[in-house]
Amino acid sequence: MPSCLKARRGRPSFAEMRAELDKLRKPKAKDMEALYENYRAQCMAANPRLKEIVVREDWVNWKAVVMSLPREQIKEVLGCGIRKLWLKETECVYEGVYRFHVEHLDGSFASFEWREVYNDPYHGYHDKSYKDDVETALRAAVLHHLVDYKEMLSKESQMELHSNISGIALPWEKAVVQHFPTTFHDLVDAFLNEVNLKAEQVFLEWDDGHVYRVKDQGLLERWQSYHLMKANFRVIATEEAMEQDHL
Repeated sequence: MPSCLKARRGRPSFAEMRAELDKLRKPKAKDMEALYENYRAQCMAANPRLKEIVVREDWVNWKAVVMSLPREQIKEVLGCGIRKLWLKETECVYEGVYRFHVEHLDGSFASFEWREVYNDPYHGYHDKSYKDDVETALRAAVLHHLVDYKEMLSKESQMELHSNISGIALPWEKAVVQHFPTTFHDLVDAFLNEVNLKAEQVFLEWDDGHVYRVKDQGLLERWQSYHLMKANFRVIATEEAMEQDHL
């Protein structure tokens, strides 16, 4: 008898049993990655960019997803139960960084990184880092350099800052410090070349303030010293920064 047919006694076929079991499992990694990228693309394509979006995927067993997180995260993320799932922009030094968020039955939220669900030898998501994540961590590590530069200029002028592009006066909250003439991306590339590493070889760990931080303390300090010596800045307006592609 073909496996797709039910047995005469009314028992489900192998294919039917497998389909039922699949509903109890977390999605395959490639399916979860595609789901994440799809919702992130929807957020980024909107004008203005969406800060959050409800994830409507009834085929996903979200409890199975949460229960596959590292043990120390499960209790906090699962909370008092799952009401719905969101993709929300995470506050950090980069824009456009999104994470899944569980909305609990009591209205509270808890976020998680979907790649943590597949932290096993087969998938190897933690055997390498991703370029955007590495740049997020490296930018966070030198954010204080940009703040120090802005404060220094403010003290020297004893008045409003001025844009190096248009010359207009800028209040503190409207002034953005930009890497110039060497872009931040070029500084990162040069540093990685100097330490003979590829971006995916820079291991990261979760950071509550900036999403990611460099795990190797020695490498982190070396990057901070490199940035202190090599980086040059200019001040521009927030609106001008939005038109630039290299902060």
